[in-house]
Amino acid sequence: MSQQKKEKPKIIDHRHCVICGKAIPPDEQVCSPDCREKLELSKEREKKSKRMMLIIYVIMIVALIILFVLGPA
Repeated sequence: MSQQKKEKPKIIDHRHCVICGKAIPPDEQVCSPDCREKLELSKEREKKSKRMMLIIYVIMIVALIILFVLGPA
């Protein structure tokens, strides 16, 4: 028996939309204006969450410092 290599179909260079997963050109990040809007909203929410976590950490550290400095002597 002769061994023949099965040729795999060539896949066109592409990426997938970070929101919905559709195939898009490699230089794009999203497939539509709707997905772009969803991506921007997601980024804004992430920025707000990071800011809030930073504020909470700073408040906790300040509270701990005050407790140790002004705590029971």
